[in-house]
Amino acid sequence: MKMSALRFSLVFVVLLCLTMSLPGCAFRGKVEHRPLEFTEASSPHGDDKFPNWQFPPHEIEGRLHKMLVAREFESLGIEGTAKGMTGAMKARLFLPAEKKEIKFKFKKNVPGWLDSYNTSPRKELAAYEVQKLFLEPEDYVVPTAFPFCSPREIYMKVSQEYTAATVKGTDCVLGLASIWIVNVEHPKKLYEESRFLKEPTYAYFMSNFNILTYLIQHRDAREGQWLVSKDEKRRQVFSIDNGIAFDFWPYNFFRRQWDVIHVPALRKDSIDRLRKIQRQDLNVLGVIAQLELDENGILQPKPVGENLDPNKGAMFKDGTVQFGLTKSEIDNLWGRIQALITDVDSGKIAVF
Repeated sequence: MKMSALRFSLVFVVLLCLTMSLPGCAFRGKVEHRPLEFTEASSPHGDDKFPNWQFPPHEIEGRLHKMLVAREFESLGIEGTAKGMTGAMKARLFLPAEKKEIKFKFKKNVPGWLDSYNTSPRKELAAYEVQKLFLEPEDYVVPTAFPFCSPREIYMKVSQEYTAATVKGTDCVLGLASIWIVNVEHPKKLYEESRFLKEPTYAYFMSNFNILTYLIQHRDAREGQWLVSKDEKRRQVFSIDNGIAFDFWPYNFFRRQWDVIHVPALRKDSIDRLRKIQRQDLNVLGVIAQLELDENGILQPKPVGENLDPNKGAMFKDGTVQFGLTKSEIDNLWGRIQALITDVDSGKIAVF
């Protein structure tokens, strides 16, 4: 009898968790009416639109990325990060052309794996791209990131540790480089609803954050996953670790996750931008980044080509690496966009 009761309890917990993870379920937090003390929130950005960025996102994606690929930099060393559990490092580089130092977070892949638990370059890249669907660059929640394969000899010299090649048949250490966000801190308390209801700027940034975490199904609410600006007058929020997302299972469902809408209202501008998206527009997320093997065994970034397998988000075939979302993950993202619009139109979620 005791064993039967135990089995029943375990089955109930498993079924409950599966139900919570299904598309269409648990999309929202509280949905009762919580009135705002304002009707709109204008952009809080002044002349300096990127006070928490070392360089604007478009410069990092463009000319700075080209400098890094061409190795037009001097390495100033790498060190462990203060937070995190997956071996992420802070890399300091000097760019002679800019006469400036630049910092990146670099998280190397587990040798032999292109995609693994909480070390998923493809999901980090997808999170960065998804925010572009509804945000302007100055409002980005996810820092600019790109895959980078460092020659193994150079990586070992800088890190002073033996490191195997990530992919068999290559001679480099593959990982994800993310721009280091500055003038920020880990929040003691991420969200205060009373403040959201009163302060338009606070609501502006929390809305951006919650729409992003909802769309990508962010399910890793451990300490250290979020950063906020030290400037309390414009408390921009950043999500710096998005590896457990896009319908990921298993995850810690005992924590308050941000894969649901917790805030009482969302920015109308963001919802209106999501309305314009068609399902086919999301197909570009199938291949977000591509690298190809050169004559020295180094994986080099290349323009994305035809999706080698829509059912695989990370793969290495004939010297080519592709990172992106699977077809089912894209379908699920589309479903969440539509569900969010439906909830707004039905009045379950207010807009400002």
